[in-house]
Amino acid sequence: MMTLKNMIKEFAAYLGGRESVLDRDYARIAEQIKLMWGHAEFYCYLEKLLVVEKGRGRSGFPFEVILEFDKL
Repeated sequence: MMTLKNMIKEFAAYLGGRESVLDRDYARIAEQIKLMWGHAEFYCYLEKLLVVEKGRGRSGFPFEVILEFDKL
């Protein structure tokens, strides 16, 4: 199974020996990122994940996930 850590060497360097929280707990999001990686649509998708639209209740992401988004 191809993970974000296996696919993106800079991301793997950031994680070191740790497992990616995105790969482990947010598989659907990780799959979308892998599909969009290297394309302009990736940035739109990331923004959509991070910005809460008015009227949409969202609980947000754990801090570890925000750090992983930042490294991507």
